[in-house]
This record gives sequence, C-alpha cells and structure tokens, in this order.
Amino acid sequence: MKFRKLYILFLLTLTSIANPFMGYGQDEIINFIFGHSLIHHEFQVNPTPSQETSVPHWMHFLAEAGDKEYVVNGQYGFLPQHDNLPPISQWGFDFVPSAWDSDTQNFSDADFTTIMITPGNFIQWQGPEELYYNDVVSPLSATQTIFEWCNEQEDDLRFYIYENWPDMGSYLANGFPPTEAEWNSYNDYLNGDFHNWFLEYNELVSSSFPFSCIRMIPVGPIISKLLFTAPYDQIPADQLYEDDAPHGRASTYFLASLISYMAMYQEKAPENYIVDDSIHPIIRDNYKDIVSFIWEELNAFNDEEGNSLVFCSLISSTENGTRLEDISLISPNPASESVTISAGIDYRSINIYDQWGRLHNTYSRALGKSEMTIDLGSYTAGIYLLLMMDDQNQVTQQQKLIVLDK
Repeated sequence: MKFRKLYILFLLTLTSIANPFMGYGQDEIINFIFGHSLIHHEFQVNPTPSQETSVPHWMHFLAEAGDKEYVVNGQYGFLPQHDNLPPISQWGFDFVPSAWDSDTQNFSDADFTTIMITPGNFIQWQGPEELYYNDVVSPLSATQTIFEWCNEQEDDLRFYIYENWPDMGSYLANGFPPTEAEWNSYNDYLNGDFHNWFLEYNELVSSSFPFSCIRMIPVGPIISKLLFTAPYDQIPADQLYEDDAPHGRASTYFLASLISYMAMYQEKAPENYIVDDSIHPIIRDNYKDIVSFIWEELNAFNDEEGNSLVFCSLISSTENGTRLEDISLISPNPASESVTISAGIDYRSINIYDQWGRLHNTYSRALGKSEMTIDLGSYTAGIYLLLMMDDQNQVTQQQKLIVLDK
C-alpha cells in the first residue's frame, strides 16, 4: 500500500512538471467520516424514500453528475467515542459505494484519501481545549488522537472539520418550530460564538499537524446566511428541520452536501445536476444561483492573511470555477543527486522538511537569481516538503519532493 501511494505521488509529480498549471481538485474521494446525525440522519420523523437526510447520499449523486467518484464509510459517535480506535464501519447506503468492511479488513486496506470529522453541536459553551464534563479528554485532544492514528494508517490524507449547526432547544420557549424572534436569536448564535468556537478549534487542530491538510467546511454558517437571503428566507424552519436537535430534513442535508462537495472537490457543483423532487421547490428552482452563492462564500472563507480555510492547495480562482495552482518547478522530481528549482513566484528562501515534520535544511536564494540548485547528497530516500518563504518569512508556496535511493 505504501509503495502504491508513493508511485501514485510520483505520477502526479511528473504530471505537474509537464503541466505547471495542473488543477489540484480531487477526482476520487475515498472518505471516512467520524460523524453523527448532523451528517447522516437515519431515524427520521418525516421518512424519505432512501437516505435523503444524509450528506453522503447527495455527495454520491453530485459526484456522479460531475464525473467524479465518491466512496464513503463512517461511524456514529461524538469525539470521546471516536477516539476509541480503531473505528468501525457502521454506515451503509442504498446507492453510495463502500470502501471498507471493518469486520474483515484493516483500516489501511481501504486506501482512504479523506477524513471528515465533526464534534457535538452542544459543547460550545466552553473552549475546545477544556475537558468534557467528568472525562479525561477534550475536543482538541480527542481530535489529535484520531488524526495521529489516521496518519499512521494512510499517507497524504486530507482532513476536513465539518462545521455543523447548534442545538436549538435552549432557544425555544414553547417547543419546535421556532418563532421568528427565536429563529433570529438562534442564527445570531450560530454565526457568532458558535462559529468562533469552530475557528478556534480548527486553528488548534491545524497547528498540531502543520504538514497535514486540515481545513474547515463551514456548513452551518453558509446555510444560515443563505436562509436570510431572498427568496430562501421564505422557507419555513419546519421545512428545513424536523426537531430541536435540530435534525435536518432532506433540503438541509442537500445544502450541506453542496457545500461539502465544493469544499472537498475544490470546484463548483455540476451545472447539469437535476435536483430531486424531495428538495424544497425554492431550492430546487434556484439550484445554479445557490451553487454560485456557496462558491463565493467558500472562496471568501480565509484567515487574516488571506489563506484559504477551506481549500487544501495554494490556489486561485478562474472564470470557469476551476481552481489552479501556480507551481514552482522542481526538476527532476523524483531525483537522487540534485534538483533545480525554477520559481513561478518570488521567494527569498526555502525550508525543507522531512515526512515527520523535522526541518532538514534551509536555503537562501541569491539576489537576482531565478533558479536554485540543491545538492541531495545528505538526503535519504523519502518524501520532503519544500516551503517557499518571502522576506517576512511567510510561506508563499509549498511543493513535495521525492528523493530516490542513490
């Protein structure tokens, strides 16, 4: 398995050398989800024909329309249960293919590419570093345990934190559905303290794994913002949710899947997708506008330095929605003796880290020189990460280098 993944990375690297503007979206996602019912809601108050109240259900059909592949397994629980590893595959779907049988296979046999995780939606009253009540773990420590274990099982995983939506019960004086005032207060919290908790959680998790792709999928805030925009503000709350948990109805999970699809595949949802009749007609009739709305929100979801909190690649938008990367050329790659780096952007120095995140060497580029040659005599075979740094020692670009046996 390790050799196969190294070979795949080798092929991808050769492709990027031949075409330095290769897109960095994914065509195949093999996804394991450490989740709960705000991703996959099986026990519905308002039954649907299949698993329409499930993000993977809609992800499958969106991927099919976009000539992509989506394969998924998952388990139920909250973070303290999920860090009891290894996980098991509890989720099965009518239409979505499965990658893994936990009764007969090891986790590593599935060759997962992507991990999705979501915490409970009722724990945001204290910080992500605080211990759960009467427990020895926190949301942060449980997530660290899970991600460390996953990284031991698979190479080059992408990790996504699925930002859900908060419990509604405390906002309801007379039960579900909410009044207009209760609905407004609930969404103020969703976009305020609740969202800030996720931002802090994501920052803490990301800083724990500086050489993994860890990103957020801001599902709750984007759905909330959409629902306060005409004509979607005309959809009653009880057509979107069915209780105060609040478990969504089919329309809410469909919106959640659109956001997840565009975040994970790093491109707009397919225009040719035909929205199912189980989705609210206002959403169904405005599918293309909703796709554009979500795409703009995802592109604008950046940190204070302008770095994407959603997309894994250092990428820029194009008019047709494809996301591309301006890549510094490393040639040859793979290599055994030396490499030459030709910069597509300006940089002052390069830091090179090994696959365990240890700094191996730092090189300064001579003023006026467009290329840099690096002798690999001190490098053992393996995968290295090159970070291009500017004058302020900020990362402007990153590339992988494969060093072969001498």
